[in-house]
Amino acid sequence: MWRRGRLITVGFWYLGVRLRLASSALRASWGDAASPIVSNARRVLLPLRPALEPAIAVTFYALWIIAEAGRSGSSPWPSFPFTLGLLAASIAVAAHYPRVAVALPGVVLAIQLFGIPARFGSTTWPVYFAVLLTCLIVSATADRRIRWLSLPIVAGYVVVITTLMTVPALSNGDVWTSWVGAGNSRANVVGSFAGVLLVGLLLTAAAWFIGFGLRASQLQRAADAKLGATVDELRSAEIDLIVASERDRIAQDVHDIMAHSLAVIIAQADGARFIGPQRPDAISESLERIAASARTSLVEVRMLIESLVEDPDGHSNPTLENLDDLVERMRGAGLTITVNRFGDPTVLTSGQHLAVYRIVQESLTNALKHAGAQPAARLTLDWRGPGLALTIASTGGPRPHPDSTVRGHGHCRGLYGMRERARLAGGWLTADVDDEAPGGYLVTAFVPTACVVEQVGETPTDASLLAAEAGSR
Repeated sequence: MWRRGRLITVGFWYLGVRLRLASSALRASWGDAASPIVSNARRVLLPLRPALEPAIAVTFYALWIIAEAGRSGSSPWPSFPFTLGLLAASIAVAAHYPRVAVALPGVVLAIQLFGIPARFGSTTWPVYFAVLLTCLIVSATADRRIRWLSLPIVAGYVVVITTLMTVPALSNGDVWTSWVGAGNSRANVVGSFAGVLLVGLLLTAAAWFIGFGLRASQLQRAADAKLGATVDELRSAEIDLIVASERDRIAQDVHDIMAHSLAVIIAQADGARFIGPQRPDAISESLERIAASARTSLVEVRMLIESLVEDPDGHSNPTLENLDDLVERMRGAGLTITVNRFGDPTVLTSGQHLAVYRIVQESLTNALKHAGAQPAARLTLDWRGPGLALTIASTGGPRPHPDSTVRGHGHCRGLYGMRERARLAGGWLTADVDDEAPGGYLVTAFVPTACVVEQVGETPTDASLLAAEAGSR
């Protein structure tokens, strides 16, 4: 019986190794302290994984040869190493050659059916457990077809094994009933046949389903690994998208601030340079406006930089109340501006205030830069609808440079930024050449009021608009 115990021990050791490799829960229980040990053990053991089944087969064969060596004088023994070797070979090749592994026990049983000296006796019958171990390995490692075929084939082997172990005519009476001390009466033979067959079929089903479970666990681990890799890739792509969006936002804000201030500064400097000889007193006034525009730009750039740090307090963004100051600065830079207001102002969110201010700022800056000589603009704010209808129409004289006749040349980012700001504010914006005014350009936008935004529910919240337009606070 102790030999049987060794065989069962080897079988359960194999199951323990496979379950240990398959159980992610057990691996997680080690904790952070044991993770280096697990990593090192995995690094050492994984290259040895293909040798696991052959090692079990060699151990199985060696233990049985040692256990039966003392019975070498009996006639059945010389055939035992051969049949034992075939069953051990089925274990060794089960993971890599499952078809051969399933066929080898059939070869052994065919030999035993036609050669009585090759049959196992009262001390060697537990060798048949190798068939169950082979079934488990094939079920755990083989492809779908051979895995499902192995179950009925091994069940057929169990029927043959039960017949060899319980039918007296096949073994000269040396059968299960004599091994357990019962007589070879017909009732005992039938009872032993039914009992051994039932136990054998149950063990076969258990071995197959254990292997199937190990296979399912292995596939689950592979799927989890792929899912984890996919999640990591998506997280990396999300981070890249956030970084790209933030870079675009910063570039847009820098463009809006610097393009406006530099356009005013250039206009004032050119005006002072041209009229300086005739009106020396105008140089001082132009320098004051240049300094004021530079200070305003510096403040806005500082606000932009400070908005990039965590939890900035006390920062503010331009609103519609600052439009008058913007218009005065642009008039001082040489742009003739007419402002028309219709209706009573209604409530806009902070993000919408910022969007409208930046749209007006960009449109007036473009009018100053690209409208040629004697630039003029007409700003219209119409509150009579369900929101603010905004129109900036610019005109100007002929340009001094022929290559600048293409309207909108050089400020694609500004137009894109205006459209994006209007979209994020829940509205829309168009910009194109004004056919009704020679040399003119027309920007039209609409921003719905806050109450309309809340009713529709299709635009970003105030917080998201501020985050998209003015940076993370």
